[in-house]
Amino acid sequence: MKSYSSIISRSIIVLVLAMLCNGAPAVALGPGGIVIFDPDPDHIWNRTYSCLFVRDGPDGSEYGSDTVDPLFWPRTQYLLTGKSHERAVACLDSFLRSHAERAIQDPLRRVILQHDLWALFDWAASEDDDGLQKQRRELETRLSEAIRRLALTSEQFRTLPDTYEATVAARAFAPAYDSQNRQQPFLPPDLFRPDGPWVCLSARSVQPTAILHFTGRSRFLVFMKLPQGRDTTLAYTSKLRSSYEPLIRNEPGLEFLNLTLPQFPVGTEVALVRQMIGLDTVGKLVPTRLTESVQIRVYHAITPGTKYMNYINGPSSHDQDFFEFQMRRQQLFAGQGGGLLAMTPNQTEFATFSAHGFDPFEESSPLREQGVVLQRCPACHADSGIHSVQSRLQWMQRQSNREEPKPDPNTDPVVWETSVTAAFKENRREFKLLQNLWK
Repeated sequence: MKSYSSIISRSIIVLVLAMLCNGAPAVALGPGGIVIFDPDPDHIWNRTYSCLFVRDGPDGSEYGSDTVDPLFWPRTQYLLTGKSHERAVACLDSFLRSHAERAIQDPLRRVILQHDLWALFDWAASEDDDGLQKQRRELETRLSEAIRRLALTSEQFRTLPDTYEATVAARAFAPAYDSQNRQQPFLPPDLFRPDGPWVCLSARSVQPTAILHFTGRSRFLVFMKLPQGRDTTLAYTSKLRSSYEPLIRNEPGLEFLNLTLPQFPVGTEVALVRQMIGLDTVGKLVPTRLTESVQIRVYHAITPGTKYMNYINGPSSHDQDFFEFQMRRQQLFAGQGGGLLAMTPNQTEFATFSAHGFDPFEESSPLREQGVVLQRCPACHADSGIHSVQSRLQWMQRQSNREEPKPDPNTDPVVWETSVTAAFKENRREFKLLQNLWK
């Protein structure tokens, strides 16, 4: 048996290699398991995570050891049938029976494991008509109890770090876009500055602005920055909101982009920030500044587009440079900045967002389903300029057209998006089920 110091040494070596790769979702392999929550691969938190989230590929490799979203799809049978289900139930029973929630007291690790288990709970609770209700309920009852036991107090939530700020402070990435080095990742230090050049765009609706990304376990914040600064950005967005031009033109049986909308200039930047939400000891949704991902798009050109929506290979499809940063648990727990790593130009992963619902690991050739991370955004954001900003369909709508109370225009958009995300989640069936199981 390897000594404890040997295990730590090996973990450090793997961690350094992962840093040098700058963003590869590497698996830190220890003897018999992964090393994420503790240096000992046999620690019950590591074993639980491995049992539930790590998927085996046909090439013998392990996938899903440190991803933002677990590798599960609506039609996934894994953990619901056969030996995988038996192992998952036994694994969760062992976690609960041994009171493994007491094994680690660090609030950061606790909230992240809770968040992972919450994602799995939502997946298990998403289907009721596949004949696997019994198996789903067996997972749901155990997952809900583990989630409850890992909950933080309000005082513990206040100790959690701002991981975006920590990443910026580490100076691992450039602070601004470099038009002479267009593939160089950058993180703007003033993204969250209330009076800074970036403007948080909120529809101030009963739905979150980035509704297509909604999970309820995270808040999604949309930011825009025109090259002339904050005042110009505010003036531009105000002009769009006050315009009586329709966003979409309807023709018999078809919808087309309205190309007469005011266009923003070359050099405009748009960002989508995803930040974690946790559950406290009474089941209340609590926002955090644990940033799970940052997606940034820079418009180095504005080519007149066509009226066709999501025209992937259209004339404006090469106008933008795409950047993405994802949280990696190992780097975060090791205190390496805020744990955000840049996705490299050719880096691949399995897509869970906007997928077709099929589980690639249960298909004949799963490895073919991996796609280049930085090539996913153009699928929905390839139109010309403002027409590629899909959230405009939310925040550009005029309030007078809605049967909603008019919000206070002075309400901070981040506060608004946070509160409406929580309210929207609280009305979802899977959240009500979780609350009932807690009771």
